[in-house]
Amino acid sequence: MKIKTLFSAVLALALVACATASLAPIPSANSDNIRKTVEFLAADNMAGRDTGSAEYRRAAQFVAGKFRAMGLEPAGSHGYLQEVPFVRASWGKRKPTLVLRGRDGDITFHFGEDFVASPPTVSEDTVTTAPLVFVGYGIDAPDYGIDDYAGLDVEGKIAVVLAGRPQRLPSEVGAHYASGRTKRETAARHGAVGYILLNTPEREKRWPFRRQREHLHDDSFDWIAADGVPADAIPGLHPGVMLDMPAARQLFMGAPRSLDTVYTEMENGLVPRGFPLPYQAALTSGAVHQEISSPNVVAVLPGIDPQLKNQYVVFSAHLDHIGVGKGEGDQINNGAQDNAAGVAVMLETARLFAESGMRPRRSLLFVAVTGEEKGLLGSDYFAQHPPVPPGSMVADINLDMPMLLYPFKDIIAFGAEHSTLGKTAARAAARAGLKLSPDPMPEEVIFVRSDHYNFVRQGIPSIYLISGREAADPNVNGTALQNRFLQQRYHSPSDEADTQINYVAAKQFTEVNYAIARDVADAKRKPHWYKGDFFGDLFSPPADKKAH
Repeated sequence: MKIKTLFSAVLALALVACATASLAPIPSANSDNIRKTVEFLAADNMAGRDTGSAEYRRAAQFVAGKFRAMGLEPAGSHGYLQEVPFVRASWGKRKPTLVLRGRDGDITFHFGEDFVASPPTVSEDTVTTAPLVFVGYGIDAPDYGIDDYAGLDVEGKIAVVLAGRPQRLPSEVGAHYASGRTKRETAARHGAVGYILLNTPEREKRWPFRRQREHLHDDSFDWIAADGVPADAIPGLHPGVMLDMPAARQLFMGAPRSLDTVYTEMENGLVPRGFPLPYQAALTSGAVHQEISSPNVVAVLPGIDPQLKNQYVVFSAHLDHIGVGKGEGDQINNGAQDNAAGVAVMLETARLFAESGMRPRRSLLFVAVTGEEKGLLGSDYFAQHPPVPPGSMVADINLDMPMLLYPFKDIIAFGAEHSTLGKTAARAAARAGLKLSPDPMPEEVIFVRSDHYNFVRQGIPSIYLISGREAADPNVNGTALQNRFLQQRYHSPSDEADTQINYVAAKQFTEVNYAIARDVADAKRKPHWYKGDFFGDLFSPPADKKAH
């Protein structure tokens, strides 16, 4: 028995040594496999794969069947499926109200004209009346010398918060502090019972208030924790509203400074200081709730190294899209680039590993997640409820709308500068005859806007990959083609499985993803955050911080 065990261990180590003694060639991806997957997932009869729909579940069963055919092991709660419990909130016949109460009487604001809000997932009926306190940007970032709550008493009051962030904050750090989740958590931590977000001139340029009116009647989603409470709920804090600028100015009448003065301070790069406002606000909201289930799809390829196989490298790609729109004509949002293409690349990458004849040292987890379009919900659930022990996931490689528009000479890895995954991606790109390019649009803070960020929030080094903007053909303007897609096809019925998808690019992209994952899975050391990195310091466990 002991001799047999020793022989098995020696054999495993010998196989590991053979597998890592030299870098094997990158296997060739099959573009026809990718094409078939994209065409299946983005077909009209899939009705846009909306979270919780029958068509989404059919897509999930399709992916599970692919995993099964490859011989990957199921890692969900029900075979390959990890059911995610959701609450869906809709207005029904209700609508929120907002009344400003002052010494000279009441001012009633109108839903859809003066303010917007989403149906609350936390409660079917909410009512709050409290004094207002302006708290500037509502940011508490001590490492950057910003505390917008300093000297203000918001206990039992409604925090009135500017959208956005100070110019001096680095873009990705600023995006973290400017997110609705962080601002709500900060307000609640200081004792606020309500939250009013103010539109600003800068936000209006990027996302006009009129565009938000188009989503007035959209449902809200959240996953439900074991205690029955929605995951994003903040106990004691009213769900909140967003005021347009003309309505917001009325909150500052009779205040120490006008809202236009505050806007001027923002334009000059100053951080506006807060002060109490001379009003109370009465907020009401309500929604009709429905509990639904929509699955993530999870498979594992076990590693071979006795010391490393209990560490997991994760591939994530969202399987859902935005469903069918309203109106006449073709309203099916097929979601070919977003993200049938990402799922297809992940499946083909999994096949390359499964058929390589050379098992990775670390284990690989392949996860097609639900609810990305509802707020990165499926990945949040998975990252907090992994099918493997806490702390065993060592990296996430995320595939979301990979922009397979033309053969390319470079790739972009959002988040490359935060951890050693950036150097890994650069090495792998070079092996594939490509190069790693920097983020071409840092102002869009993509790093905090896709599923990988939920892994980051669990302290896991992560990158999000797309094809680069340098086309292989010098006569092709990659930047122009990507921008045209974003302007004309993104989140529209025209994102179809037609000639827009270039399967030479799909083959390239699959092979470089394989090379990145192979490097991570077979390396002696697991990826780690760079010393002093904001996200690593904020989210990684104490033990990891000491190690690096």
